Amino acid sequence: MKLRRKRKYLQCPKNIKFQKLLPSFQSASREALFLARILILNYNKNMKPSKHKITDPVSIVAHQLKSPLAVIKEYLEALFSGECGRINPLQKEYLSDALENVKRMKQNIDDLLMVKSAEEGKFKISLKPISLEEITENVINNFSIWAKALNCQISFKKPEKLPPVLGDARAIRMVIENLISNAIKYNRGKGKVEVSITPEDKVLIFSCRDNGVGIPQKDFKKVFTKFYRSEKAMELDPSGAGLGLYINKIIIESAGGKIWFSKNKMSGMTFYFSLPIAK
Repeated sequence: MKLRRKRKYLQCPKNIKFQKLLPSFQSASREALFLARILILNYNKNMKPSKHKITDPVSIVAHQLKSPLAVIKEYLEALFSGECGRINPLQKEYLSDALENVKRMKQNIDDLLMVKSAEEGKFKISLKPISLEEITENVINNFSIWAKALNCQISFKKPEKLPPVLGDARAIRMVIENLISNAIKYNRGKGKVEVSITPEDKVLIFSCRDNGVGIPQKDFKKVFTKFYRSEKAMELDPSGAGLGLYINKIIIESAGGKIWFSKNKMSGMTFYFSLPIAK
């Protein structure tokens, strides 16, 4: 869609409240872009060891990005809701896309900060008995509308009764969300995502199988490395940071579990993780 042709429909609402918000919105946007550039420029430099390293520019800038992003999100939500004046369908579509990208950027920043914390030995999770079944069902329910829109069917297979596992509910939910969302996102239209939980010895094994684009065998050793993304994944979702599976590994291993994958015979991949059953 070319913006030039639609410019007359994208004019700002002539609303006093919106006009008051606009300067702050523009300022927050400029600040976010400026800080993002600093983050990108400094990351590679920061990866090199230095005897005189006093501060961590990546973490500092990532933290500073959160405030302007929060402001941008707040203003976009105000516009999207019609609080600042009526908007037409095209404006609503663009605002929805903008909000989605702000959320993605925030997630990328949170992921980067989690990675830095783990690499510095500061990442800790609180291990408690949790219901893997309940978390999984909740995630699947939350993704059901999105999956349906992409012609993707999700099934969930499990025994009638499952014991609790040791884990951090919030962190394990992140892992499950990442694995299932990847399976949905990288499926080829009318795809299937098969989720299961099975008990084995002293652990529960979670699996997520898809019939999507898969991962080339030459990349298998890179799958759980930082910033890894296959060529197909980059084509289908250019906005990804390549931190999801790396973070999954950190979380699962911190909880005393294991994470791995296998290539399906026909198409797609199956990702697994195990967690110890709570005594």
